Amino acid sequence: MMLFSSNSYFCRIFYWIIYLIIASLLVSHAVAADWEVKPRLNLRETYTDNLRLGLGGGGGGGGDFITQINPGILLTGEGRRFNTNINYMMNNLIYAEHGEFSRIRHQLNANATAELIEDRFFVDGFARMTQQNAFLFGPQSVDNANPVNRRNVNSYSVSPYFKHRFKDFASAELRYVHGEVNTSGQGSFSSSSDSGIARLASGADFRVLKWGLNYNHTEIRRDQLRTIDLERSIALLRYVVTPQFDLIATGGYERNSFISVRGKSSGPTWTVGFAWAPTERTEINLSGGQRFFGDTYLATVNHRTRLTTWNLSYNQDITTFGQQSLFGSAITTASALDQLLSSTQNSEALLNQGVPFTFSDPNNFLTNRLFLQRRLQAFLAIKGNKNTLLLRGFNLQRRAYTAALEDVSLIGLGNALLTRDTDQTGGNISWNHRLTPQTSANINYSFTRIDFLVSDRIDDNQLIMFSLNKRITPNMNGMISYFHNWRNSNQSNSDFNSNNVTASLNMNF
Repeated sequence: MMLFSSNSYFCRIFYWIIYLIIASLLVSHAVAADWEVKPRLNLRETYTDNLRLGLGGGGGGGGDFITQINPGILLTGEGRRFNTNINYMMNNLIYAEHGEFSRIRHQLNANATAELIEDRFFVDGFARMTQQNAFLFGPQSVDNANPVNRRNVNSYSVSPYFKHRFKDFASAELRYVHGEVNTSGQGSFSSSSDSGIARLASGADFRVLKWGLNYNHTEIRRDQLRTIDLERSIALLRYVVTPQFDLIATGGYERNSFISVRGKSSGPTWTVGFAWAPTERTEINLSGGQRFFGDTYLATVNHRTRLTTWNLSYNQDITTFGQQSLFGSAITTASALDQLLSSTQNSEALLNQGVPFTFSDPNNFLTNRLFLQRRLQAFLAIKGNKNTLLLRGFNLQRRAYTAALEDVSLIGLGNALLTRDTDQTGGNISWNHRLTPQTSANINYSFTRIDFLVSDRIDDNQLIMFSLNKRITPNMNGMISYFHNWRNSNQSNSDFNSNNVTASLNMNF
């Protein structure tokens, strides 16, 4: 098996990582810096009774033992003017009975920021290599062990930007962002984007009536499809009523080049709303207005108590699969959950249950089309000395704004029509109980209903999982887990269920 070729996307990300490290080293040469390298090894053995997630009961898709040997490395560098974090794992999958599925998958999360000219010129960047369920109409796999409906999704972005302060009158920022997204498999997806962003915001001279001017132009290039331009010019006014309460209004114009199947694609835009922070532990932001597609709303609510963490958010925007892969706004990804749970007892154990939390999130499925996305989600963590309870819920609506023909090469005309308008509604409940200082038990239940609105098809996907985690030594953790994954559909011959048992060992060196 060839690891990468000179033309592969893996090779391009590899060169980007080398450049990132070199740039960080050049900056660190001029300032004090701390570097740390942490090798690690993850060993996993899984038995599944339904490898292909075939129809019918357990065994409908054939059983198999899957061995995973996953070496990895964490490289961190931190200095006064730069920060680098590179987390890589090589996922080696070996199937005892179905050798044709044996393969290497790469998993990477790398990001860096550097201050090249002090207080003036900066560069941000990230690179990711992940796997996900590609399509809503296919079986929803929990992880890479079940090798159906899985695609590699590789993305990277680099963003140089310049900042300047006009004393206390205003501050300005000029930013350029280049991003690329690529997927594997037949009918693979590829897109790149370039954005120019200019911002001017009032400074300390404006204490009661603050203002801002924002301009954003993004060019999105899609493989073998027409280029899309998205342009937005916005002015902002912020009136400080009290130190805890602000009134906010925005207005401007959007000029977009895509050919809409739902009416106009450009027009004036405005919103009105408020920001309220009644206490240090509570923050509420609400706004509503109009855009070219109709009414628009935005909301975020954050609240903390000694034992709980609350979050509620709603947002909507015109976007693409590529833009969501690069800059998606989900709060419930593992890294964002880690931040939300930073003060939660047993948060590390809760986030390391052996099942990716992305399974409990709505699917950012592959599509070439531009779509209107509306996302509502809620999060609650209740923490105690030995128990932590996590509850999440979401609703994700997508309405295609460009033609179904754009997806014919990817999924065929029938599936393109099926996925034109979709709703995903669901959530999960996770409970972590600390048995001893070194041992914890976890239970997780997830549910997602997928509604294909142009047809009468509804799929209910469910997962229940039990796991036992034990810290064997300060640098070694073990886990035993069982999960049952199943789908109930109102379409004939679409149901399946699968049972997986896994034992794993994590070692840090």
